[in-house]
Amino acid sequence: MLTLIRKADGLFTRIPEAALLLFIRIVSGHVFWASGETKTEGYFHLRPETVDLFRDEYKLPLISPELAAPISAAAEHILPILLLFGLFSRFAALGLVIMTLVIQFLVYPDAWWPQHSLWLGLLLVIVVRGGGNWSLDRWLMGRAG
Repeated sequence: MLTLIRKADGLFTRIPEAALLLFIRIVSGHVFWASGETKTEGYFHLRPETVDLFRDEYKLPLISPELAAPISAAAEHILPILLLFGLFSRFAALGLVIMTLVIQFLVYPDAWWPQHSLWLGLLLVIVVRGGGNWSLDRWLMGRAG
């Protein structure tokens, strides 16, 4: 049995880290892209009810709903695209980490914390490890970047 476990362990170590990081970039980015799609129509045209959502439900302090709505919608589209391609991966993931923390602590403080912690866990892997070898970051900055 120990031999089988060692063989399986050896197979798992052959999975490229780049594949795992690509998967994490796609999955975590999709969560925010899908949310951004609910706030827009077509190409970045804000739905009329989006500002109302920020005014009546989200109620963010220190920022007006008229400003928060387009910024949020833009971030929920731009940052996932950057993640998908692995361009400025760490900064894109960090932006989504901040957005997740705002959602958890300011928008829905009574929300189901485990869901947000899963998002944070995935995004923090990208913040710490970067986009990986299968990213534009690696291609643009070279292996030393």
